[in-house]
Amino acid sequence: MGRSLSLVSVLVVSALSAGCTFSKASQSEIFKDGSAPLDLNLPDLTGTDSGGFMSDAHVTCVDANPQTMNVPPDILMVFDRSGSMNDDLNDVPCAGGCGLTSKWSVATTTIEAFLPTAETIVNWGLKLFASGNACQVNNMADVAPAAMNAAAITARLGTTMPGSQTPTTNAMLAAATYLSTLNDGNQKFILLATDGIPTCGKSACAPGVNGGNNQCDDANAIAAVKTVHDMGIPTFVLGIGTANSPGDATLSQMAVNGGFPRNDTPSYYPIGNANDLTTAFMNITQMVGQCFFSVRPALTVGQKIAGVAIDGGGSIPADPANGYTAVGQNGVQLNGQACSDFMSGKITGVKVLVDCNG
Repeated sequence: MGRSLSLVSVLVVSALSAGCTFSKASQSEIFKDGSAPLDLNLPDLTGTDSGGFMSDAHVTCVDANPQTMNVPPDILMVFDRSGSMNDDLNDVPCAGGCGLTSKWSVATTTIEAFLPTAETIVNWGLKLFASGNACQVNNMADVAPAAMNAAAITARLGTTMPGSQTPTTNAMLAAATYLSTLNDGNQKFILLATDGIPTCGKSACAPGVNGGNNQCDDANAIAAVKTVHDMGIPTFVLGIGTANSPGDATLSQMAVNGGFPRNDTPSYYPIGNANDLTTAFMNITQMVGQCFFSVRPALTVGQKIAGVAIDGGGSIPADPANGYTAVGQNGVQLNGQACSDFMSGKITGVKVLVDCNG
């Protein structure tokens, strides 16, 4: 029979006019090694070995000593630098070039302004696609996810211009492969920012798409986002200037497959101006930076997230709209009303329940 651990959040939220801040448990509640007390619900140990614990498979739950922590997640921006990003936000080319009104210029300028406001809440990283001027995609990040990364990302964006195809399938799979090599213990997310139809495939494109070339890749890109999600890496999808794009349905399905669609139509974040982009980044940062909880150290074989309890014994339902969602093997995301209640201070304590069935 399995046992349950109550992993007590060592962070509480205070509702301030400027936003949410978190304070750690008092020093009297924190051990010298930096950990906080755990609420262990274990049966009496009548037979112990020389180490003080009963010698059975369940001891691994105690040895792991996990805690619930609100920690900055890693978000890798997978950013489209295809030639159509030179068009304006209505997806229309400009005679002589669109300059500051191009999708590329509006997006990069807005991102550069926003990132300094959130570089301690999220470990931002950047991967541009394509890696060259056609369909090539490498398995590296242009800027590795890290705290205080706004300047590094701004500098990298300043050294490139759009001009490639849109190899979304390979970009997503390469980004996931890269993130899987990062062993920093943080939950991983992808923020896909693109302006429409995936290309570099072998399918027939819609009329007027990709210059009439039959090289679109909608179905494979949709499947790739699902594959990445099943690896434990959710994806947020932003459509840059896609109001008149035939890729609306594709982007919406990608958002659904990514695990964090908007509760609206379309399911992805439509970006029609700089304010839309800022709002999307703020909402995503709020969700993953303030309402995401990671279990540290990572759960071991035989352990799994079983539920979320709050305050004096209440619970949050498993509900992607207004409850919690388990993210990967070691994270819990509060959604909708649950996130709002946590940020406003209505919920002040979070306990992640872990089943130990070793």
